[in-house]
Order: sequence, then structure tokens, then C-alpha cells
Amino acid sequence: MSSFFEGRIKLVRHLLADDPDVAYADLVLILTAVLSACAAARWPRQKGDRIDKERFVELLVTASPPEARAAYISVPALLASELITEAQTPWGKPGVSPRVYRGDEIDFDLNSATQAFPLVPKIKLKQHSYACLIYEWLRCGYAHEYCAGKWHIEFPPSREKTPMSYIGRIMPHGIVRMSHFHLDYLIDLADHHVKALPNHALARPNEWWLNVV
Repeated sequence: MSSFFEGRIKLVRHLLADDPDVAYADLVLILTAVLSACAAARWPRQKGDRIDKERFVELLVTASPPEARAAYISVPALLASELITEAQTPWGKPGVSPRVYRGDEIDFDLNSATQAFPLVPKIKLKQHSYACLIYEWLRCGYAHEYCAGKWHIEFPPSREKTPMSYIGRIMPHGIVRMSHFHLDYLIDLADHHVKALPNHALARPNEWWLNVV
């Protein structure tokens, strides 16, 4: 199984290096399918289960290296869900409204997010973690509709190495903050989980991270 997954990542790297016309969507579809398969290998489905999202997020949050920041909370995603206002973000400061931000400049770990946004329930914050957004915007978006979530764009606003970066788009009702998961980040994430794939299924957690209040 590991060799098959390794082959998918090798395919992504090959396409990225040799095919100038390869679409971000095609590569992300492969990478998120690999991540989903890694989660399924760790915690196989039982009859009647509906745990695809929970185990996908669990994999990324609990088994990724710290630098993956999978449990980080995306501030622009909270904005998109109208859980916070722009005044609560760096964009609300005079003179910085057009600025492009990297995730490490604007996003929070979960504990810091609960302090920064005390009125947002913890369960809602988790639903805006990188892990959850990768599942909803990328995995489900491309697998079911061949289109990423409406707040995600396919071209990176920042050229620096980072999991995510953000840019504003002018709409009739104002500036909308758009997000992008960087491809090299997703490749590294999938590569890590393929290499860390256990030899046998693991016991499920007593409660999935996504559901812990």
C-alpha cells in the first residue's frame, strides 16, 4: 500500500516538474486522496460509520509534524463565515487593507484563537482549522464538484514558503479575503503521512479532535 501511495506523490512531483499545463486542481485531487487513504488505513471504517471528515482531520492534527500547523485557525476563513469582523484582524488597521498575508503572519494556534475570539465557540474555531479546510475546501470540493471552496483560489498570493497565504479581492459589496493552500505544503504533508503509515490499523481515539469541545 505504501509503495502505491509513494507512486502517487512521485506522479505529482513529475507532473509539476515536466508539465507546464498541469492544473493545481489535478494535483490537489491526487494529494488529498492520498491523505484520505492514509486516514482510512489508520482507522478503517466500520459498518454504518460516517467518519471520513473526523478521521481525515484527526490524521492531520494529531499525526502531522508541528511545522504543518494543521490545527492552526484560519482568520480569513473565520471572516468568510462571518464569525469575526475585519476590525478584529490586521486588515482592520489603517493602511494595510490591501496587504497580502502569509498564514504564519495572521493565523492563530487554537489556544491563541480562543483568547483572540472569545465569543466564537471552540468547536467553530476547529471547523476553521487548516486540517478541516483542507478536507472541506480541497478534498470534498475537488472530489465532488471539481471545484475548490468558494473562498479558495488556485494561485498563491505569496511566493514565500508557507502553508497558506491570503489576498483581498474587490467585490461589489467590498473586499473579500481569499485563501490559498500552497502546493509544496500539501506535497510535504502527503509525503509525511505516507512515510508514517502504520503497518496495521490503530485503535480509534475515544473522541475525535474535531468533536472535542
